Amino acid sequence: MEKDRRIDEVISRLRQFRDARDWSKFHTPKDLAISVSIEAGELLELFQWRGDGHDTGALNKALVADEAADVLLYTLMLFDRLGLDPIDEALRKISKNEDRFPVSKTFGKAGKF
Repeated sequence: MEKDRRIDEVISRLRQFRDARDWSKFHTPKDLAISVSIEAGELLELFQWRGDGHDTGALNKALVADEAADVLLYTLMLFDRLGLDPIDEALRKISKNEDRFPVSKTFGKAGKF
């Protein structure tokens, strides 16, 4: 499978953004992981008190996109700091989940089997 170059472009732009501001020294794995969690909390806040969550018509999708992008960007910075390929790791995790949650035991079920 050919590697998607867009992810490389995003990581390159993140590095440029970080380095232009001399922020690399602040981007420790611990602080990046904390930042992922903080941004995920901000994303969750947009859904708080919204019923079952299936009605997306009333959502401000621009705000959701901004917060979800922050989660993604901090996650990519964490992968980069640790020298991990985010696409390889995502595909590895999907494979692991396919083994962990076989269709025959989990189809149509949201809880643990």
